[in-house]
Amino acid sequence: SLLEEALVGDAEKKAKEKKRAERIKKEREAQMAAERERLAKEEQTKKDPLLANTDAMIGADGPGDGEDGPVAVGRAANIASMADVQASGLDSALSALSVGGSGDDKHPEKRMKAAYKAYEEKMMPEMKQQYPGLKRQQYLDKIFALWKKSSENPMNQQS
Repeated sequence: SLLEEALVGDAEKKAKEKKRAERIKKEREAQMAAERERLAKEEQTKKDPLLANTDAMIGADGPGDGEDGPVAVGRAANIASMADVQASGLDSALSALSVGGSGDDKHPEKRMKAAYKAYEEKMMPEMKQQYPGLKRQQYLDKIFALWKKSSENPMNQQS
């Protein structure tokens, strides 16, 4: 019976020690979280007021906002998007910065006039070679008929 009491007492002491260790660990984690939050607020106050306002408007609280990791916003997003682009020269830099190059074309009719002019200039020598002696308007009519069916026509391009 004395041995049983000693064993039970040891088990109770171990359980209490384990609970105390867990409580201390939770308190440390809470202190670390409070410290991180305090540092984030301190950093926010050091920021330019306009940037702080912008971050507040878009809901950027700091790194790690998104489900898949940090969400790049503003200048950080520009830097991240340009990390893999090698542009030497003005034309290649401008084309790398272009935002409309890769998305779906929602308004092909806006490009139709310029695209037709380019197609007309490309096809005119071919038409003159195939049909010599026609008037200019007849060439233009033939080119326009081809343009309606052409894959270069933005209105014919499939989405």
